[in-house]
Amino acid sequence: MRIPSPVGLVVAAVAFSSCAPAEPPGRMPKELPVLALSQEPTLEIGLMEGDQHYLFQNVVSVLPMPSGELAVADGGADEVTLYAPDGTFVRRWGRKGEGPGEFRMLSRLYSMGADSIMALDGITDRVSVFDTAGDFGRQVAVEDLSGDTLFSADVWLYGRYWVDGGLSADVRSRVEETLDRLPSPVSAPGYRLVKVASDGRLWIREPGVNADGTRRWTVVSGAGEPEAEIDIPQRFDPQYLSDHRLMGRWRGESDVNFVRSYDVADTGTKEPTPLWLAAPPDTSTAAPANEKEVRTLIVGALKTLASAQEIHYADHYSYTSNVDSLEWEKPEGLTVDFVNAGPRGWVAVFTHPGFDRICGMGYGFTIPPGWRPGHIICGPSARRGTPTNVGS
Repeated sequence: MRIPSPVGLVVAAVAFSSCAPAEPPGRMPKELPVLALSQEPTLEIGLMEGDQHYLFQNVVSVLPMPSGELAVADGGADEVTLYAPDGTFVRRWGRKGEGPGEFRMLSRLYSMGADSIMALDGITDRVSVFDTAGDFGRQVAVEDLSGDTLFSADVWLYGRYWVDGGLSADVRSRVEETLDRLPSPVSAPGYRLVKVASDGRLWIREPGVNADGTRRWTVVSGAGEPEAEIDIPQRFDPQYLSDHRLMGRWRGESDVNFVRSYDVADTGTKEPTPLWLAAPPDTSTAAPANEKEVRTLIVGALKTLASAQEIHYADHYSYTSNVDSLEWEKPEGLTVDFVNAGPRGWVAVFTHPGFDRICGMGYGFTIPPGWRPGHIICGPSARRGTPTNVGS
């Protein structure tokens, strides 16, 4: 589905906070154990064509239930589907709309006890509660669950980290404490994407793609201690993470979505700890950036970047995650990276060497839950108090 060009959109909200010196990181190990996914998925749900019960448009959330069943949120169809432990279809509920049990943009699933599921609408910021029979119970504002007015859902920015997970205020606070114990990533692209696992560990994605099409992730304990490294195929988006398995969306040919589960095991080998953790650069004397100038750079970059993406879409019917493949003039001093890009939209991150936090923007049908299309928003500095909104 083609969506209108965002050219001309401006910054909707940018949050800044005062700066203070950070605590020096503790001693990091020189090497880490290497984990690996099972060679074949232990479970795959989905078809290229055929039975509608196994066709997905856009898998945005995968949630294993205490019963062993698996709940899948399809953000393209705005439906929740429940599958048996072996992947057999059980039932489906939800549809597009704004009434009880309906969604404008189904974005995320959360477990609520043994027999209830919470489903987030990323446009209305409402969480609908269902039982596993698909019967609607009640609605609640997601902000009431997270306690955060800036990042109401569980995709939020903190220092130089993009965090995916941690909806409740207490879980979010523990994640912040863990990130406070880690060095601030400053080497290009200047930030790290973090996924919060069910056991409290943080899975941190390293920049770049390996020659075999995988991406390196570093696993960090809740105490901020790097524990392991693992390569995950770029086509696989882990949406549920634990110490022994990963579950999420697999992008097949023609961007067809599948649900996959992989086991995780130790390979018995070790590799060097990423340098940004083992030997972070000294940034204590770095000159701070002028906030107004950075904001001006971001707005200018957004306009040219959006135009370049539209040109790319016209030629390829998809947006690209490769910044270098776009025909645009890169702004001096500002780094732009794509968290996600595809036929349905793109999500970009903006960083600056003298800026101790990151800014992000989502466009199209890939916007993070709780965000608004075309609105740039910046998170607070790590360990530096509550952000303040400086306007648009």
